[in-house]
Amino acid sequence: MATDKKSFILYSDSQGLINQLPDDVAGRLFKHIYSYVNDENPISEELLLNIAFEPIKMQFKRDLKKWEESKDAKSINGKMGNLKRYNLDLYDLVSQNKMTLEEAENVAKSRKASQGDSKQSQSVANVAVNDNVNVNVNVNDNVIKENINTPLAFSFYSSLIDYGFNKDLVSEWLKVRKNKKLTNTKTAFNNFIKEVEKTKQDKNKIIEECIVKSWGGFKAEWVNETKNTDVKKVFNYNDVRGRLS
Repeated sequence: MATDKKSFILYSDSQGLINQLPDDVAGRLFKHIYSYVNDENPISEELLLNIAFEPIKMQFKRDLKKWEESKDAKSINGKMGNLKRYNLDLYDLVSQNKMTLEEAENVAKSRKASQGDSKQSQSVANVAVNDNVNVNVNVNDNVIKENINTPLAFSFYSSLIDYGFNKDLVSEWLKVRKNKKLTNTKTAFNNFIKEVEKTKQDKNKIIEECIVKSWGGFKAEWVNETKNTDVKKVFNYNDVRGRLS
């Protein structure tokens, strides 16, 4: 049995066989079963016990194989789920068989270990994948390619969408960040969300403000500083939609 498997199944269709055993043999059979599943490698010279145990042992082996396959599948699904959530570009490459799961995990680890918003993490090219990845994202039936054309930008874009930001606004804000030559890293995303949450205001209103004022980043205090100004530039959401179409 596997060292981390703490249970086993006895099937009801074995009852007919066990009922035919003398009670003392049936008792020894159950002791033999528990010894087997705890990897004590029991050996018995009792013919009747061995005959009764053999089909049970074969079922244990079949069940163990299914359990190990299920465990492996859950592990892979868990790793793929983490990639999809935090490194969508790598998830897509693994899904398309352009990168192994192990390679993707190594890239993801290097990104996590990288320091600062200005440092770009290990590129996908470092694991023999073409670094000129061109990702097409469909937003309201319009293909936005200008500002979401690298794995990092796509991951940054997807993280914002998953968090609940409007797709059009995110695409427009990426133009601002691109013009300012800002790097779209995981650190940048975390810092932005942290500041947005400090304001306790509608997240899309915040990103609108970033677009209007050409803020590539954001600090919570910036909103407070502009609350009492006499002149406010009005953001027209339809203008943004028009520029995207």
